Parts: sequence; C-alpha cells; structure tokens
Amino acid sequence: MAIEDFFVDDDKEENGDQRIFEVGDLRFVKLFDQEPLQFEVLKGYDGIIIEYSRHTFTFDMIRSIRSHEEEEVYLMPLYLYKSYGEYSELLKELVDGTLERLSELGGIAETTSLIKNRL
Repeated sequence: MAIEDFFVDDDKEENGDQRIFEVGDLRFVKLFDQEPLQFEVLKGYDGIIIEYSRHTFTFDMIRSIRSHEEEEVYLMPLYLYKSYGEYSELLKELVDGTLERLSELGGIAETTSLIKNRL
C-alpha cells in the first residue's frame, strides 16, 4: 500500500502540491506537520520531509518518529521544509537537515545516502 492511498486530495494535486519526490534511487515523502502518521506506510521511503508550520506540531511529529519502537522508523532521515522564515534551533538539532526549496533536493539525497550507508 502506498502513501498516496492515504493522502488523496484532488485539489492539492491539481495545485501542484507534490508529496512524493525521487532523486536517483531515493524516494522521499513530504508530510504536513499536523497530519496523522502512518508508520507502516513511511517504511517504504528513504527519508521524510516535514513541512513545518508550527513549532509544537513539528516537534510532536519528530518526537513520534524518533521515539518509535522500530529501528527502520526512528533511524529514518528527517528533513524540515519551510518556505519562509527561520527554523527553531531546537528542531534543527533533531533532524538531519533543512530545505528552503523543494526543487533543491540534491543535498538531502547526499545526506540520506551517507546515513543509509552507515546503517
């Protein structure tokens, strides 16, 4: 079962709100920090991009992932995406990187490859 099965929103797709990103052989999923997590679905991806809206929501999502009982989940590379404004220093410490543009994924792909090679 793919993540698209859980998050079908025709209006968002027509507006270009892409959720799945591929860079080479790596697949990333973008989640909004206020949506419920489907851990079994997330396992099919190499990394997670969390769209940061509010510190509290983002922190709770990161905490849920990092404290999960399965290694495949809690070691998954996490990245924050925020289209404007500054990131909380605390949140930056809890993730593997940040993004300002979804069109520039080369940096997170490189970081993800390094992480996966160490596991």
